[in-house]
Amino acid sequence: MLPIDLDVTRSVRAYMATCLSEPDFSLTRVHQGLRDAAWYSPKDRRALRSLCDARPKDFSRWLYERERDGHYTGLMMVWPAGYSTPIHDHAGLWGIEMVLQGSLIVEDYEVVADSQSTLPRFVGSTVLEEGQSCAFAGTEGHAHRCTNVSARRPAVTLHVYGGLLDTYRNFEATHDGRYAARSTIARIDGALGHERARGA
Repeated sequence: MLPIDLDVTRSVRAYMATCLSEPDFSLTRVHQGLRDAAWYSPKDRRALRSLCDARPKDFSRWLYERERDGHYTGLMMVWPAGYSTPIHDHAGLWGIEMVLQGSLIVEDYEVVADSQSTLPRFVGSTVLEEGQSCAFAGTEGHAHRCTNVSARRPAVTLHVYGGLLDTYRNFEATHDGRYAARSTIARIDGALGHERARGA
């Protein structure tokens, strides 16, 4: 665990605790409120610069919350310049992804299965600048790919997923133009200073 206590993760944990105590969960309401609740301070920006500088060519995923009853997982991600994920799903979980530094392009796909393979069909794309976010409902047919727009600078994002995201599927192109779905372990590179993240 890194001794980094961030204002933004503290504010998100407090906000999510209030959301989980409400009787009726609404992803739209949680997403809208998260934009106001997540405060990314100048102190946070300086602290996370060390993560960007330590491994400038590596994409990394940092756990800041694994809610004790499994209601949600919180991650920070550091994106090297120009990095792009494979097309991937989120194991049927809902999610919110917010850009704290830099900008991302998010390509959305609809996953269609036939008798021979799984085919992600491109739906559209969105560019997220600093402070902007997107949400997805976690349907079985949803997948996306994210790319750091900058060829020179890293990006930092904050993620909230509606459950324990232990595995997911990457969709890898095959030689015949189809895609193969590969089960992938949700790798965690480390935890950011919060005692409930220990041992995760």
